[in-house]
Amino acid sequence: MSHRQRILVADGSKYFDSSIWRMLMPEPEFDIVGLANNTEDAITMAGTLTPDVILADLSHSGMCGLQTIETLRRMHPGIPIVTLSPLASQEYSQAALDAGAAACVTKSDMAELLLHTLQDLSINRLTANGNGRSANGQSTNGRSTPTIN
Repeated sequence: MSHRQRILVADGSKYFDSSIWRMLMPEPEFDIVGLANNTEDAITMAGTLTPDVILADLSHSGMCGLQTIETLRRMHPGIPIVTLSPLASQEYSQAALDAGAAACVTKSDMAELLLHTLQDLSINRLTANGNGRSANGQSTNGRSTPTIN
């Protein structure tokens, strides 16, 4: 991939910030461009840093996590949002997708699924340009992923 996917991390937990950093920094296709500690910073940074993807913690400090997703989606409609949920609940994930998230990953599954989710979102962005999908709509990378809207 010639374009490094620019990622804004919006998670008030230093533990998860460092976990995400350790997970993504060695990957050549990802570049963490900012770490937002609260909702207001995430909204501001999304406008100034123009990330390709926002990783947002649903238990993020400030506004309710779902309100954060709705606000980010409204203010920056072209930036997909991947939620990091502390709960492994289908209802919680569906609420995040309904609020405008492109995908949901539980924090307990983050190590297994986050990289695949980000890679699949990148392929989906290429799809809008006519790339990255087979004729039947399946991802050309052949992996299954968590819920992607």
